[in-house]
Amino acid sequence: MNKLGIIILNWNGYKDTIECINSISSNEEKEYAIFLLDNGSSDESVLNIEKWLNLEYKYSYLALKNTEFNIIDNFEGVRLIFIKGEENLGFAKGNNYVINKIKDLFEYILLLNNDTVITKNALSKMVDYLDVNKNTGAASCDIRYYSDHTKLWNAGGKFTFYGDRKYYRQEKIDEYKKNDAISIKSPFITGCALMIRREILKEYGLLTENFFFGEEDYNYCKRLEKNMVNVETILTSTIYHKISSSIKKLDDESGERIYNNYILHFSNRIIDHKEFYSYKYWLIWRIFYMIAIMLKVLRKTKNLKIAKYTISQINYYSKNFNGIDYRLFKEIKENRMLK
Repeated sequence: MNKLGIIILNWNGYKDTIECINSISSNEEKEYAIFLLDNGSSDESVLNIEKWLNLEYKYSYLALKNTEFNIIDNFEGVRLIFIKGEENLGFAKGNNYVINKIKDLFEYILLLNNDTVITKNALSKMVDYLDVNKNTGAASCDIRYYSDHTKLWNAGGKFTFYGDRKYYRQEKIDEYKKNDAISIKSPFITGCALMIRREILKEYGLLTENFFFGEEDYNYCKRLEKNMVNVETILTSTIYHKISSSIKKLDDESGERIYNNYILHFSNRIIDHKEFYSYKYWLIWRIFYMIAIMLKVLRKTKNLKIAKYTISQINYYSKNFNGIDYRLFKEIKENRMLK
């Protein structure tokens, strides 16, 4: 069985994607296979990626329509498989589409954002750790800002009693590193760089498809925590991240719709907890959580009208739906607050 299958999704971001793959080619010495899925890009991503593969990529590759990818069972000896998808499946569904095809072929599956750049043997260090520590079911790494390599963006975190997650601060990670720690237990890790054992995927399933964008990593880690699966951050492995490139493409450039991001994020979070709380507890928790959200929005916007509108929308979506699909995602992102 092959060791590592890497899944990268591209959506209107071929420059980031090419830089990401180049960083893997330049920094990884061990064997791996990359499965690059174009998620129905509307720009010239497919054309430019194929041009780059033809002219510059130095390893073996296949470029396939999704219908061709569906019928191939053996990718032995191919370093990169470029799948030209016909529609935007979203993060979870896009990754699951590939995972379902390859989960029996690799010991580990890595979900890697296309707007990341890896450092020397960053992925191999994660694989080596999981090879030795068989009780660790999933792992991420030390993720630094692309714009400032000294600054921590994410190295995992923990779940809070009030139904959220709290990231570990840079001071905590730096202290662990000073003590020569290789890893830290992290019940929550980001889907930006998420490595999962094949056995875990088979036993506990794939990413939830209740959400078109966002919440998939939170849901998956909550599921692993519920089943007492050990999750860790590998501190010796470092990558750089450009931070939310995909969602920024969908944001209003004027910045007038910041409340839509709050509506999307917190509607996802409240809906997600329906899976983990009893219905009665969820109803009570939801009230207090929305109060906390309103205070947060007020602090951020200093605008009572925006805060009240945001809460009314979160109340509507979280009460009436059990997921935010593509239609609802578009509805929220394109929403205009009544004047």
